[in-house]
Amino acid sequence: MATTTKFVFEDRFAKVAITFSYIMLLLGGLFGFLQVLSRAPGMPQLETPELYYSGLTLHGTALAILWTAFFIMGLAVFVVTRELDMRLNPVLLRSACVLAVLGTLMAAVEILRGEAAVLYTFYPPLYASPLFFIGLAVLLIGTWLFGAAILHAIFKWKAANRDKEVPLGVYGVFTTVMIWLYATPPLAYAVLFRSLPMALFGSNAPVDVLEWRLWFWYFGHPLVYFWLVPAVTVWYTILPRVLGVEVFSKTMAKAAFFLYLIASTPVGLHHQFVDPGVHPVYKYLHTVLTYVVAVPSFLTAFNIVATLERAGRARGGKGLFGWITALPWGKDPVFTGITFAIILFGIAGFSGVVNASFNVNYMVHNTAWIVGHFHLTVGGGVTLTFISTSFLLVPLLFGRDYVAKRLLIAVPTLWFIGQLIFGFAYHLAGIYGAPRRTYLPPYLQNPDLTQGAHFVPDWIPLLQLGAVGGVTFALGGALFLLLTFATIFAGPRVRLSGGEVKISPDPDRATFFDKLGLVILIGLVLIVIAYSLPAIEVYSRGLSPAPPYNPLTGAPVTTS
Repeated sequence: MATTTKFVFEDRFAKVAITFSYIMLLLGGLFGFLQVLSRAPGMPQLETPELYYSGLTLHGTALAILWTAFFIMGLAVFVVTRELDMRLNPVLLRSACVLAVLGTLMAAVEILRGEAAVLYTFYPPLYASPLFFIGLAVLLIGTWLFGAAILHAIFKWKAANRDKEVPLGVYGVFTTVMIWLYATPPLAYAVLFRSLPMALFGSNAPVDVLEWRLWFWYFGHPLVYFWLVPAVTVWYTILPRVLGVEVFSKTMAKAAFFLYLIASTPVGLHHQFVDPGVHPVYKYLHTVLTYVVAVPSFLTAFNIVATLERAGRARGGKGLFGWITALPWGKDPVFTGITFAIILFGIAGFSGVVNASFNVNYMVHNTAWIVGHFHLTVGGGVTLTFISTSFLLVPLLFGRDYVAKRLLIAVPTLWFIGQLIFGFAYHLAGIYGAPRRTYLPPYLQNPDLTQGAHFVPDWIPLLQLGAVGGVTFALGGALFLLLTFATIFAGPRVRLSGGEVKISPDPDRATFFDKLGLVILIGLVLIVIAYSLPAIEVYSRGLSPAPPYNPLTGAPVTTS
């Protein structure tokens, strides 16, 4: 590929964002490794109770929000510049980079200092350092500036190409950015006008827990699709390119993105089934909308399997299932990793339907089942997709080929096996009632406590099996990071890519899906319908603020 300087600034942003995402993956993964061992009897207990909750906060925040967000930003810049052959606004992009990194560091330092052991949900009235919430706010502003830079480029291109459809890869980026911009304003309100005053003024600024949780979960579930849609974009674009075929149906792919966009935000109440104070009718409404947002996942499953069959037939696969064995399993780490990721996410989809079911949810709410589900979604389907994409993206951005390329296939293999073991063990432990979030060693080691009603002996082998799975995919993650950092700093040099990288199928004429303003409006209308009624109920009843308390000591916080 020819060397170019056209996108030097944009590529510099992408390299910073992706490198920073790998640092977040390393940091969050390290504490995840400590978590899974510390929860399993017979394994090394590497965390004290205080470190456990601080580490759990960092694990969730670094992986669920930061690793994904920074990788997505780097990938989005690469896709948009190459697909549209357009520069991005340098002021917006530079400001976004500075604020996002600064905000992340501010929040991370407070977690590491033990001043923000509030988990990644940071529910009030749990108290955290004001700098933690300021860091979150700064990070959000940085991501909004990034979103503005991406949307500015897309709408500018669309204005000059009214009759052309938005390329499929760019449409995936557009969907991702809009989901984030839909989801984050209420979170910013909750952080700036509720949590930050509580952190600054203590009991003089109490917070209504129900109001706060309403707006957090307005953000919390769309976050899942903020992770997922970029992964689906890779499945629709990069996976067919690796296999040398076109995606089975580009129209079906855009229909899936459209449904993700309009239906991913108004579903948050299914995280609040056990919360009093919200009418069951509104919870049922969000349940129905949750099932609606499952439709694009089914469309994606059909579309991707059909694409894989097309590739397998083109490679000589015969008979009903011969196309499966004709695919390059174990030979191509990009194909293997992405396909393993799709399988993991498919498994997670079934447990996700359970989570969204109004009655069945009561069985698994706040149990280890949820831990298994999240690890198969963001840890399996999303993270493994991003890892596999890195095998292509790192050489294109950094101009260095991967070192020890024969070892690359071990990364998705270890990750896939480990996630399967971990997910099976934790789903089953959740059915037996093993809790999530809770520091378990006192229950597992103290004979007096284990006689209590809250302990079930069947947890022990399942948590141990989960630790085996966790260690297995942690080895895959460590190998990935070792090879990637070695490549970035010392890999053999290759020629950099220019604007000629082809990601999406050839564009056709514009369709309904390319009326971007109308698509955005439809999404906004659904959000207003879904959230205006529960918001009116919460505010018309009147708020009942609760004073903050220190999550590690249990002591009330009277002043900041």
